[in-house]
Amino acid sequence: MSEQSHALQKRKADAAKRQTKIIRQGIVFGFVGVLNTGVDFLTFILLTHFLSVYYLLAQTLSYGAGMLNSYLWNSKVTFSTSKRSKTRFLKFVVLNVSVLAMTLVVMHFLQFLPLYVNKLISTLIGLVFNFILSKLWVFRV
Repeated sequence: MSEQSHALQKRKADAAKRQTKIIRQGIVFGFVGVLNTGVDFLTFILLTHFLSVYYLLAQTLSYGAGMLNSYLWNSKVTFSTSKRSKTRFLKFVVLNVSVLAMTLVVMHFLQFLPLYVNKLISTLIGLVFNFILSKLWVFRV
């Protein structure tokens, strides 16, 4: 085998490993997202249905609960970072406050929908942005 073909095979193998890692992270992020969404939705339902909290305030509080849960799981499991840094947590907070703001805007514009459908749509939109920026910015190693 020539040196060039060996180098090409190594690059292909490395690219396959990176792709597999990204797919694994996406799947784990999805599972963690389901858990976070459960925390978020249960808190949201508790606040709006049982405590009659205004829906935008309830969204802020419930998203915050899911956000803390998310940081713990994603830093330990999804992106497996042993480094704990104030900078990483600050980036995480900035990202999630931005995603929260986006979900509040989406919820406002979709207020004609049933409340829980509105919540689901805004959550799904936020999830996509959150994964991409978590991977590329917050938990980038």
